[in-house]
Amino acid sequence: MNIAVIGIGRIGLPLAAKLAATGHTVFGCDISAERVEQVNRGENPIPDEAGLTDLLRDAVRTGNLRATTSTAGAVADCDTVLFTVAVDVDATGRADLNSLFAAAADVARGLKPGALCVFDTTLPVGTTRRELAPRLEGGGLRLGRDFSVAFSPERLLMGRVIEDLVKYPKIVGGVDARGGDRAASFFREALGVEVLQLSSAEAAELSKLSEGVYRDLNIALANELARVADVFEVDISEVIRAANSQPYCHLHVPGTGVGGHCIPVYPRFLIQGEGPSQLAALGRSVNDAMPGYVATRVEELLGGLAGKRVVIFGLTFRPDVAVTHHTNAVDLLREFRARGAVVHGHDALLSDEGVRELGFDPAPEPLQGYDVAVVHASHRAYRALDWRTVASLVVDARNALDREAIEAVGARYMGVGRPVSPD
Repeated sequence: MNIAVIGIGRIGLPLAAKLAATGHTVFGCDISAERVEQVNRGENPIPDEAGLTDLLRDAVRTGNLRATTSTAGAVADCDTVLFTVAVDVDATGRADLNSLFAAAADVARGLKPGALCVFDTTLPVGTTRRELAPRLEGGGLRLGRDFSVAFSPERLLMGRVIEDLVKYPKIVGGVDARGGDRAASFFREALGVEVLQLSSAEAAELSKLSEGVYRDLNIALANELARVADVFEVDISEVIRAANSQPYCHLHVPGTGVGGHCIPVYPRFLIQGEGPSQLAALGRSVNDAMPGYVATRVEELLGGLAGKRVVIFGLTFRPDVAVTHHTNAVDLLREFRARGAVVHGHDALLSDEGVRELGFDPAPEPLQGYDVAVVHASHRAYRALDWRTVASLVVDARNALDREAIEAVGARYMGVGRPVSPD
């Protein structure tokens, strides 16, 4: 079948390549001419996405995948249209849907009768029916008569998108009477994946928000428990290990907040007004406060931070993936600077320009002689660092480091909810 994937970013491009690898003709549509040209050369613009380089090269070589900036023209030849356009929040904390609205308008101009449109992007409840489906009628076709619409959220982790595409059940919910059935059949055929068909697009939208809010609240709970552990000078790691030995408990790992495209964003889709959201708002508040809490702990330990040299390692939102969206590294920078510290940033995955774009002064080589080293994203590249020469105090912002190894070389260790090494 002919398939259009609208938006070939970190989710859309692996999806397009995977569909093309199964023998379908796929058009990857994007507003970036540079991205389109790169893909059409068979070059991978997302090198840290496992398995994508070979999959993309082969899909382009066989002619099964072509990228284009002409969305309407591509859609005119397609039976199925998948939307993977990113949605963020605006300055007020509400969902910014403008890019998705523009994509829907482009698709409407070329939509062929009988087509199936599926929105993959996580959305506030009701958005697919109220906001997006009507925009697809802009070309004159009518929902339910001429085309169908469904919502089917991505359930993927950056860095392993191709694996996750078939690892978890695909959730679908239709807007019109046939939309859900058609979407379920499409994903079973195209990906060979298990499908959970829900009663409506709204149910499917809420299911994805539920996943995100659950994780955000669980992390918030872990962060609160870590702060209690600090009061009593116990190690939250052993507390969580003990609690999770009981099958009804699944506490997550505390840290300096939550970053990325998903977890810090999706709770705000509930907070903006779609039903009661006190817990979602509270979880965001707790997690957003963690960078300041950790900076204060360091300040109290050292008797002040004014003039202290601090380096923050790992500026991406998680290890070994070069994505800086909503990264808490910038929150740590703000908090340490506010307390008078001189702060540098270092990331093994970013250029100096990329470090500066986040507001950091790049850390000069050699990486040594700091008062404090904060490890925000524990990239594999940092495992070989000699902490003894880097800094006298190592702050483990994700409780991901080997405490004993750090102490063995003579550096002090501080985790989140973990006792500080003796001086």
